[in-house]
Amino acid sequence: MKKITVLLVVLQLFASCSLFKSSNDLELIPFEQKGKYGYFDLEGKIVINPQFAFATAFREDLALVRLSGDDGKWGYIDKKGKFVINATYKDATVFQDGLAWVVTDNAAPSAIDKDGKIKFTLKQANDVKLFSEGLAGFSVKDTTNNETWGFVDKSGISTVNPQFFDIGDYSESKCAVKNKEGKWGFIDKSGKIVINYQFDEVEKFNNGKAVVYLDNKAGVIDEDGKYTVNPQYKSAQNDGDLFLIAQEDKYGWCDEEGKFVINPQFDSAQPFNDSKLACVESGNKYGYIDNAAKIMINPQFDYASPFFGKVALVKLGDKFGLIDEEGKYKVNPQFDGIGLDVFAFFNNTSIKQSITTDFLDVNAILNVINIERPENLSFNDGFNSIITKLNKTADDFSAYDTNHSVFTYKKINNDASYSFMFTGNVKAMNNDTYEFYITDEKPQTFVYSINLHGKAYGKAESIQKALENKLTGFTNVKKGYAQGRYASIFKGPNSYVITWNTGDSEPLFYICNKNFDITHFSSLIVADKESSYTEESDYVEEPGYAADSTAAPAYDAPAAEAAAPAAK
Repeated sequence: MKKITVLLVVLQLFASCSLFKSSNDLELIPFEQKGKYGYFDLEGKIVINPQFAFATAFREDLALVRLSGDDGKWGYIDKKGKFVINATYKDATVFQDGLAWVVTDNAAPSAIDKDGKIKFTLKQANDVKLFSEGLAGFSVKDTTNNETWGFVDKSGISTVNPQFFDIGDYSESKCAVKNKEGKWGFIDKSGKIVINYQFDEVEKFNNGKAVVYLDNKAGVIDEDGKYTVNPQYKSAQNDGDLFLIAQEDKYGWCDEEGKFVINPQFDSAQPFNDSKLACVESGNKYGYIDNAAKIMINPQFDYASPFFGKVALVKLGDKFGLIDEEGKYKVNPQFDGIGLDVFAFFNNTSIKQSITTDFLDVNAILNVINIERPENLSFNDGFNSIITKLNKTADDFSAYDTNHSVFTYKKINNDASYSFMFTGNVKAMNNDTYEFYITDEKPQTFVYSINLHGKAYGKAESIQKALENKLTGFTNVKKGYAQGRYASIFKGPNSYVITWNTGDSEPLFYICNKNFDITHFSSLIVADKESSYTEESDYVEEPGYAADSTAAPAYDAPAAEAAAPAAK
């Protein structure tokens, strides 16, 4: 029953968000075999052999598939299994209105046509949704991480500025939108409110009617926002000229005025969807009724789908097959799994109907790192001068620790914050008077620690390499991996810059005095990531450490994290 439950959840999830015009053109069905996806036709013949890590139903003659592997990319195939648009994308949607959304590594969403040509890129967008009636929803985030939605047309021009807290999809020239109080209303294509905010949940318009929810009850409104069916049902779903409704955990159908056409009597049900038969559940088995509630195919299956064209998917035991409208097997149950996107397809939507940007403003992150004057300090500054520049006092520094944190987790943007410290003997004790004094020494190392989250999460190595590209006047001494983490050493006229990380989301940048001995750290860097692991130690001593007592100890990243746990 577990797989059946998953399928039902998928159907319920997409029941109220239809996008596509018809499900009658499903000619090839994605199926799973041993973790790979292929396609079979309505006669049960395998047309495309199982080879993909994921596969959608065909829409507008193209299917979205993902290649196998941990970093499998997305692309589009035709009905012969040939790639029409190569698998080069980090994420993608299916096609709708002739366009699809794609993102590549560290890029914003782009709208492409069915030749794979980019029509425009929406750099400001955080999330994008499929086009519907020529418009696509997109969201932006402000500095406080609040997300609002607007719309663009097929040329990439913003037609409705981001202002809504959630949106649906355009249908019959109207779109559901939510305000900051959590109430839903409807706008026209100019963004003007045509039905006031008042509903708890809504579905899209179909045949001039829309299902709405108020106080956990479903009703139906017309194009003027007036109730044709008062909120009274547990759930409702538009089904052509009828509405599939649930009342007291039983399912049936009513007309647009709320009059029962088929009394609620079934344990679950799926819409007719232009077919003369509808799937119903009774006694934990699935069968089919006509529009007079007459049983036409006895409940006998462990799961069954709506009819698409003249066939329906059914499950018997742990295998899927196809039946015709008389309940006879057209394809005997033989397939282990069916792609979940098919079940979304039956409800005129897709699992792959939206994507999130992968664009990361690397420059905004790197701009906080000043190689020549880190936080307006230099290696020529004595500690008395540093204390003054930082507006600190001697009490802010320890005489027993040479790692000195200046600040932790200062916000850069929604995707990153940073901490800064330096190393050196700031304070010492006068052994005669037992009083502390500020030494005349100078710093040995400045350290920037970047904490990545949001879109930047997991991109430490990318940030490290991006900084390397900005190191004009520096020459590379060595690069590779130390303890499985990317590391590099660059030498400039006045300093060394060493990059490393304490994990995929915390790149570290050390700016070291030009006299700094890099021998120890350099010896830990090897070209191959796997061979960089050593049995002797699970921890790499970070730059700043040397065997002699005058050298500054390493930056203690765990200690810095513990100092501000809430900022993580």
